[in-house]
Amino acid sequence: MSTTRPIQAAILGGTGYGAGELLRLLTQHPRAEVVSVVTSSQAGQRVDDVHPHLRRFYDVALAERIDFDRLMGGEHAVLFSALPNGSSAPAIDAAVREADAKRAGRLKVIDLSGDFRLKRREAHEAHYAESAWMPQLRDRFVYGLPELLRAPIRGASFIANPGCLASAAILAAAPLACGGFRGAMVIDAKTGSSGSGRQLKETTHHPTRHSDFRAYKPLAHQHEPEILQAWGDPAGERIALSFVAQSMDVTRGIFVTVHLMLEEATYGAGEDVSTLMNVYREFYADSPFVRVVSDSPTLQDVVGSNFCDIGLARRGGRVIVMATLDNLVKGMAGTAIANMNLMCGLEETTGLWFPSVRPV
Repeated sequence: MSTTRPIQAAILGGTGYGAGELLRLLTQHPRAEVVSVVTSSQAGQRVDDVHPHLRRFYDVALAERIDFDRLMGGEHAVLFSALPNGSSAPAIDAAVREADAKRAGRLKVIDLSGDFRLKRREAHEAHYAESAWMPQLRDRFVYGLPELLRAPIRGASFIANPGCLASAAILAAAPLACGGFRGAMVIDAKTGSSGSGRQLKETTHHPTRHSDFRAYKPLAHQHEPEILQAWGDPAGERIALSFVAQSMDVTRGIFVTVHLMLEEATYGAGEDVSTLMNVYREFYADSPFVRVVSDSPTLQDVVGSNFCDIGLARRGGRVIVMATLDNLVKGMAGTAIANMNLMCGLEETTGLWFPSVRPV
């Protein structure tokens, strides 16, 4: 890779699916170069030994520490943390302290974990008990969903990347939830196995997941307060949210279905969905990665891409909103790179403008 690219990037937690997806997407980024990939478990191995699909794309060895000399060698220094919840926050804190000690105060940080997403302490401690609160560092983080917070992201140095299920749910209902909707809302969120990470778990092990279907953390999922926070209702005073996550027998992809009731005359009447679709198209007019579609969205139209597709149906006041995205791209690494682009003064789409892989 060229050494003249203005964005120098480092990745913490370099062996997981999130890091692998960041590395894959950044191979096509015209302005960014990965100069340091850090792991506590497999230091010394080559990146393409751990992520064999990246053979011939990286001549980089995994290391135990960030190479700050190389990271600070460009116009922009960006640190991605792909570490698990609870491990990411202290690692970021240590990296920021080291950067400050080296008088490298221009470090930009994008955290893919949940450690800095929530602003209400009681919600954070209920759902991320393994992660310290760290109020002084937390106050520096901006929630990184470009469709809702593009301007603050442009001016930020610290970004808390959204959760994958949260991204799909937030985008599915944002035109209504941010437009003053009050009442009950039910979100049924189905996700692929890669969202659980690379480490083997009983619920993601192929023999127990194949040809099966299950719900997990019903009414107790960590993304529920994140969703409400993004809609400007962190305490759930306007919206009575019921959120259920479910495991699909696929590797990649999220399909979210939102159920809600509007006053029948709101956004048109009867069974006419066109007025409501126009509301969505106007809301997302400046969001290149959201596509409002005329039928049900599908996983195959988004898997491998940074797009979120949204479809709607209605019968009187009853409204169904459906959204699909790739949990590893739009739900994780793709949004992280879009945030990097905005933070570094680039077009949001830089290095991300490509279609899905179809058929999968």
